[in-house]
Amino acid sequence: MSPSSSRFLRLFGCVCAAAGGWARAADPAAVAAVVLPVVSQWTMSSTVEASAGYKDNLLLSASGEERSPFLRGSASFLLLRATTGRLDYSLFTQVDATRYLAGEAVRHDARAWLQTELGYRWGERFKVALPLTAYHSDQVFDVSDTEAERLVAALKVTGASVAPLARWTVLPSAWVEAQATGERKSYEDGSNNGDVGEGALRLGWKLGARVELRLGGTRRWRGFDRRAEYTAAGRELAGTRLRIAEQEWEARADVGWDAPARWRSLVRAGRLTYRDNGSGYFNFHQSRVAHELEWRSGPWLCRVVAEAKRVEFDVQTVGFGLAPPPRIKDEFLGEFRVERGLGRRWTLLAGATWERTRSNDAVASYVVNEGLLGLRWSWEK
Repeated sequence: MSPSSSRFLRLFGCVCAAAGGWARAADPAAVAAVVLPVVSQWTMSSTVEASAGYKDNLLLSASGEERSPFLRGSASFLLLRATTGRLDYSLFTQVDATRYLAGEAVRHDARAWLQTELGYRWGERFKVALPLTAYHSDQVFDVSDTEAERLVAALKVTGASVAPLARWTVLPSAWVEAQATGERKSYEDGSNNGDVGEGALRLGWKLGARVELRLGGTRRWRGFDRRAEYTAAGRELAGTRLRIAEQEWEARADVGWDAPARWRSLVRAGRLTYRDNGSGYFNFHQSRVAHELEWRSGPWLCRVVAEAKRVEFDVQTVGFGLAPPPRIKDEFLGEFRVERGLGRRWTLLAGATWERTRSNDAVASYVVNEGLLGLRWSWEK
């Protein structure tokens, strides 16, 4: 063999060896094993937020407003198992508390909430899940459900619920969801202790990548441990137990207005019918409409929320005379919030909230204003 032929054979062998190595590396399994890191199915995130602000009507009063600056803090944690197979799981908890520095009748409020959910999928279209929820709330509420008494109270309520659901993706663009809920509510003074049962059916449609429509209907039942029925004249009937039945429907539209998803809006409209098991003294109809508009660009987020409700009572009236008018209550909410990211973990935030309750009973009408400035720290793994 000539020297030139020998050099050619050695070069050919080197080329074949290199080609064989490249072919093995080009195999998808080999690439995944060598190049891709092991990705955990579990993710965790948490936030801590602190803010200071001012609220001008702690007692929700028409005349005796109690005003105060406040300090507020909140913390949340989310644990999530990604849906890579049949099982998924999530756990979310949040705690927030407010301290009113100049409050006398109202010095603080606080809330804590925990939800855990285990889900199981059959193929791509069917899923069942079991959400379990526990909560505690210590806040001032307007609980005036009769025209005879204006009642605003700082209530402490603890509750827990179990709410199994099933969801069927009928088409890639449509789904149906059914859910049943059982809940127990316990108040510190025992006044409104009771059980709540609920059944809900929801439908959803996706119209392209930017629009999703939803329609839901709910039937709800509530039984009180101690509260009694009332006569049509507003007198309590000793020895009876109050039961409530509700029917509610809601239509909802989520819309993304541009391809980069800078502008989004959420519109809700609904109707609630509330019925008692006695004379109908507590019966009412409630209509509600709400609109939320959100804008995101780079580190900025702005959100505006507007909501209006009208409650019309069937039996309760206001005032005196031969034909006093039925009791009516309107509730309005306006909220503005702006956030600015300060790097990877920190966010500066500011917000203002306006609430108004207006009634043909002047004592039950009031306005609340609140403003705050705060800072949030976020972490994710």
